[in-house]
Amino acid sequence: MPALHVAFFNRSYYPDTSATGQLLTELCESLVESHACRVSVVAGIPLLPSDPGRSFQSRGHWVRHEEQKGVQILRAPGTRLSKRRFIGRFTNYVTYFLSACYAGVCLGRPDVVVALTDPPIVGLAAYLASLRFRIPFVMSYRDIFPEVGVLLEDFHSPTVNWILQRVNRFLVARADRSVALGETMRRRLIEGKGADPAKVVVIPDWADCSEITPEAKTNAFAVEHGLAEKFVVMHSGNIGLSQNLESVVEAAAHLQQFSEIELVFVGEGVTKARLEQKARALGLTNVRFLPYAPKEQLKLSFAAADVFVVSLRPGLAGYIVPSKLYGILAAGRPYVAAVEEESEVTAITRQFGCGLLAEPGNAQDIAVKILTLYHNRDLAARMGLSARQAALRFDRHLLVADYIRLFNDLTQAPARHILRSALKRGFDLALSGAGLLLSSPLWVLFALAIKLDDGGPVFYGQQRIGRGGKPFRSWKFRSMVSDADQHFGPLQAKEHDPRVTRVGRILRATAMDELPQLWNIFVGAMSFVGPRALMPEEIEVNAEGKGIPLQAIPGFEARHRVTPGLTGIAQVYAPRDIPRRTKFRYDLIYVKKQSFCLDLKLIFLSFWITFRGKWESRESKI
Repeated sequence: MPALHVAFFNRSYYPDTSATGQLLTELCESLVESHACRVSVVAGIPLLPSDPGRSFQSRGHWVRHEEQKGVQILRAPGTRLSKRRFIGRFTNYVTYFLSACYAGVCLGRPDVVVALTDPPIVGLAAYLASLRFRIPFVMSYRDIFPEVGVLLEDFHSPTVNWILQRVNRFLVARADRSVALGETMRRRLIEGKGADPAKVVVIPDWADCSEITPEAKTNAFAVEHGLAEKFVVMHSGNIGLSQNLESVVEAAAHLQQFSEIELVFVGEGVTKARLEQKARALGLTNVRFLPYAPKEQLKLSFAAADVFVVSLRPGLAGYIVPSKLYGILAAGRPYVAAVEEESEVTAITRQFGCGLLAEPGNAQDIAVKILTLYHNRDLAARMGLSARQAALRFDRHLLVADYIRLFNDLTQAPARHILRSALKRGFDLALSGAGLLLSSPLWVLFALAIKLDDGGPVFYGQQRIGRGGKPFRSWKFRSMVSDADQHFGPLQAKEHDPRVTRVGRILRATAMDELPQLWNIFVGAMSFVGPRALMPEEIEVNAEGKGIPLQAIPGFEARHRVTPGLTGIAQVYAPRDIPRRTKFRYDLIYVKKQSFCLDLKLIFLSFWITFRGKWESRESKI
């Protein structure tokens, strides 16, 4: 079998020192080294080369071909104007994008194409390449625009924001998969960009736990910079617009009386000069700025810190995920995170207990949390150990393997999935059509019985959630009193339910109340087999008698990756009124194990249960 060929589009790549460029470099090199993939990258001319003596001129060719550790790099030229002004960034992005469109023509045929978000419109170039080769297209979101545009202090344009919003909605609608860095980012893509929940996967950033390890504080880096005897509070990485670092510098003003504490910034970025000026204006002697530390020095530079600071400007949670966190975890150091409650950083901090949370932008609160770890060294040590354990969950090789599974699913499964989907739909269409014809006498009989029972309407139409979260109207023979939802609320049916009519009890026991759903199946809104379709506003009452929205129960979104069904694993094998949490687990089994043979088995068992009149059973039905 030929090696999987993956093509990436992103301006930043080796030897750029930006976090996105470094992480993409690690991903590509791991795909080559550990998974024997062919990898091509359509990258720009480095803006921050770690080897300034190296030439990246194209030497007579518009797109220059290079190779770095087995990765084929196509350098798409563009301007290299200063990033400090919008016009420079804009020109760099547009010229790279146009070159990237041309570089896509120079690619050898890949199996899958992946676009990152540097610049935010580069996905259009990757999408064009996917159309040309008729291959799967993946959007890997590092930032979400235009929301991240609030960082551009020198430029705000409703027109540009409108264009970026349209571009992002266009790309997310056409991507075969979208990769989010965390659950909050995933929700932003679904709610803000209209992404199909079934097509958005979460693959976080990572650190290489074999390269960054917990080391002694007294090391060559600490000694060289006079940090060995200090309590070092460190910010390491890009000093950019998203981190809200002014409040971190202001926190140093609250710490000046503690001569042992020193705040150290390691790295470069567009706001570094402004922060240095701010520190001088405040007369701070406990703040230092060190140059960018090369990758081979990260282990020792991280070890020189006693505590790290992670901060993010309010309003950006889920639109940006600070990748520096994973290196901190790998180094086994505690941290103070000045981030919003819904940030991915907050979720990791609470889950693993590896840091303290501070109010974003509140310099005094940041200082208080730093002092907590300064005074309680045992707490800091415990959090450092927890950080290292958390890092092992975000190790490089684990998350690269997630990308491999994603690419394999897209490139190896389509033919099988298309065949299975076509077979399932053809079966649904034929069986539901035959069922509608053959059951027509029963429709007349049931309609008369319902009318004679209480004189109410024969049919009951209800909005339900279909595949991908799209609503549709489900039809049944009415088995409950009229206006049951208005009087009792959208609750799950239970034994001896007072809402059920006399005729309804017979219909429900034999599942004949669902006969009109044959029409839903015939038009494609439902299938014979799949998770049961839920109402949008449906709730479940917990042990304390409080209503819980079904959206808050684990497994709610995953079950909507497939078309809802008339019957399923939960309906056949589980008692009728088990908790939704348990039913959703049955549904997830079907999502993972679905096959045509499984569908036939469940349909056969459903007929057997109908014949025995056991659908209302609270015990085993089969």
